[in-house]
Amino acid sequence: MFGSRRVLQPRLRNLAIEVQQLSRFRPRRARQSSTVANAPTSQPSKWPRRLIYTGIFSGLGFATGRWVDGQISEPAEPGTDEDIARLEGIYREYENGLPIVRQLRSDPDYVESDVYGNYSEEDKIGRLTSGPLRGSRGLALQKVFWNEKEKKAISMVFLGSGLEGWPTVVHGGALGTVLDESLGRVAIRHLPERTGVTANLEIKYRAPVYSGNFYTFHAAIDEERSNGRKAYVTGEVRDPVGRLCAQASGLFVVPRKYKLREVGTEY
Repeated sequence: MFGSRRVLQPRLRNLAIEVQQLSRFRPRRARQSSTVANAPTSQPSKWPRRLIYTGIFSGLGFATGRWVDGQISEPAEPGTDEDIARLEGIYREYENGLPIVRQLRSDPDYVESDVYGNYSEEDKIGRLTSGPLRGSRGLALQKVFWNEKEKKAISMVFLGSGLEGWPTVVHGGALGTVLDESLGRVAIRHLPERTGVTANLEIKYRAPVYSGNFYTFHAAIDEERSNGRKAYVTGEVRDPVGRLCAQASGLFVVPRKYKLREVGTEY
């Protein structure tokens, strides 16, 4: 019994030493891991990001509110201070903000002119497009670029909110009226008597035309089919980025049974 105890004691002492060594080592590792886990980490402040987001969404909200207000507000009456101010802004945009205008002006084959140059101010009031449809709410601006070599015209037209048939969308009849005049303007330049009437007009609407924007109305004579009393003209409408919105073709004739007043080329 005592012999076996003497044999076990050295083993127990060695085991105790090993346990003590392990106990010293394990807490140290635990303390180190806990220290690393609990050490505070520096994070960037979220306030600058929040301020940026607040500014962005506030700006978007303000811009959206202004846009909605402009869409639902009643169009300005022609001749009022509000109408004059809007017209001035539209003319500034035409002069400075439209790349196609700069492009056409730099091309010597195109000649720029106003519409209705053959009419007096009194006559203009009695016409649909220059009378009831005048002002920033209607056909606020119309300019024509004529190419004599190719017998075609490109008209720059601003379509106001008073021409809408559905909110923000220009009425198809209003668009057809401008197309009729745009094609007829080219036809009359072809007809020797400088006058004529619309015999047929066909329009294919391809995409919505939204109010409050400039659109280009293209028109060209079909010389192979046209003669001294008939003019066949094709045309199209494109939005500010060049997307096709409408296509049109028309036949304009000089009546044989009665005399028409000469309209001229700038009508």
